[in-house]
Amino acid sequence: MLEIIGLVFSSIFSGGATGLMGVAAQRYADYKNKELDIQLEKQRGELELTKREKDAQIMAQEWAGRTRVADIERVGAESVADANAFSTSFALEPKRYAEGVVFTQGQAWVMVLTDTFRGIVRPLLTIYLCVLTTMIYVQARALLSREDLDVSQALELEKLIVGTILYLTTTCVLWWFGTRNKQNGLKI
Repeated sequence: MLEIIGLVFSSIFSGGATGLMGVAAQRYADYKNKELDIQLEKQRGELELTKREKDAQIMAQEWAGRTRVADIERVGAESVADANAFSTSFALEPKRYAEGVVFTQGQAWVMVLTDTFRGIVRPLLTIYLCVLTTMIYVQARALLSREDLDVSQALELEKLIVGTILYLTTTCVLWWFGTRNKQNGLKI
């Protein structure tokens, strides 16, 4: 009987110990599974965050491209509007003031003189400024060769004069020839 009691107790203790070890092993396995689930969720979160960051970068690039296209279209539209306004101004400006309107003989002569003056101003101004620029070049060479003039003052004065005349001449010539090509049938 003692043997039976010993067998019962040893079975109970060994079964209990085995059950406790099984529970511990199960808890450890559950803990490891939970740890793996947490790592998996963390990786999924990081992946989702990376995907969203990439989407945000792609979206930013797309909007930057759209902005560039809109800027280019705006600049193009402004250029077209400027060109249209410039060409419209030619249509608004009469070719001749004396044409198409009935004037008295005195008024007609004034209009003819106005048209003549308008027709010769730009060519004469262009020629005058080109000649003036050439004369300034010749005078500058003569001025710089004088010995009684302070060289730094002569250079500064000459630089100012030459710069101003060259600016005016360039503006006049480029404007004259730049607008001349846009007018149909008008000659110099």
